[in-house]
Amino acid sequence: MAQTKRIIAAWLRTKVAMRRSPAALARGRARAWARLQPALARCPALSEHAGRPLEAFPITDIADLRRDYGAWNSLGLADSALRAMADAAEAGEVAPPDALSAGWSTGSGGGARGLFLASPEERAEYVGQSLARLLPASALLRRQRIALHLRAGNALYSDAGRGRIAFSHVPLSASLVETIATLEAFAPTILIAPPFRLLALAEAGLSLPSLRHLFCGSEPISAAERTLIAARLGQAPHAIWQATEGFLGAECAVGRLHLNDHVLAVELEPVPHTPGFRPIITDLMRRSQPIVRLRGDDYLELDPRPCPCGFAGRVIRPIEGRVTDLWPGALGTVTPPQIVAAVEAVLGADWRWQAVGETTRATLRVAPDCPAALAQHAASALAAAAARPVTTLHDLPEWAGPKRRKVVWHHG
Repeated sequence: MAQTKRIIAAWLRTKVAMRRSPAALARGRARAWARLQPALARCPALSEHAGRPLEAFPITDIADLRRDYGAWNSLGLADSALRAMADAAEAGEVAPPDALSAGWSTGSGGGARGLFLASPEERAEYVGQSLARLLPASALLRRQRIALHLRAGNALYSDAGRGRIAFSHVPLSASLVETIATLEAFAPTILIAPPFRLLALAEAGLSLPSLRHLFCGSEPISAAERTLIAARLGQAPHAIWQATEGFLGAECAVGRLHLNDHVLAVELEPVPHTPGFRPIITDLMRRSQPIVRLRGDDYLELDPRPCPCGFAGRVIRPIEGRVTDLWPGALGTVTPPQIVAAVEAVLGADWRWQAVGETTRATLRVAPDCPAALAQHAASALAAAAARPVTTLHDLPEWAGPKRRKVVWHHG
């Protein structure tokens, strides 16, 4: 009951914040920063800076945080203890509602995973924020069945499975046939899954008449893929931007991706020779594992168009790649959104592909059954966009997860 009350309180706070002006959101962030200081004073990596303005704190790369999680918590827990907790959760142990929980993130396209830590209060905050940001208030008046189709379950998510909400975790390790059978038997009203798996389910004929809300996360989704999934599953997928660093953003009711500026301080670090940025993330609500000025890997661009939904959180364009996968060249830097647009103008969402760039050339890998003429047309479009010759290979297997990377820069 205590956790349910916390979730409701977080939902109400978020709904109120979503009606505030940008100036009011900034004042709220300043108050939240002041309340965060005692936790920062207990965090070994940040204690010497506690009490200072945010801009006086150092910027940290995520690889530095991952080297020693013991230095990045305010509870005095050692790195080895935290890793053991996350491994236990990975093995299926779920923390009780009133206990601290840890878990591993889905991982980057290169396989690196991050450890996240959450107290019961922080899990309630996450669930309340998510319900407020993702669903209309009317949805909470009905019984909901939420299916989460990700690599592993965790108390961070299962806390939602109480009261009027039934929760089911369907692991990505399950076969496509098993997943379809499980989902159709559970008949979710809400489904959350990575885009590559939604595409596979849609193409395999998944039928969910009960589905009312569809969300995707953990990797980018293109406009062509959204259209295909919506046509096959009957619901357009809405993107959730979430990482080990926190719940960073979500699409509003009109389909625009807003930063969660009511609970995050997101600084935008310009990426040279592009119109985009990489985020410097501070989560103003997390105390057990403080996240302060952590440099993210995603490449993002602001969307300057006003949004009619009323939420003052900054709007960004859909994220389609990482800063490490920008393609430098003599004629300028080519961004992941430019590469996706060039290739999918030809292939759409009907054919798997991956573009791998190198200094003087690139390779377009496509599904073995992709028509040769179509693949060559796509390679020509990529060569024009990237200003380098492109070789085509019909050798791209099914996406196996946990994350796919459609745009890659080959370093070295």
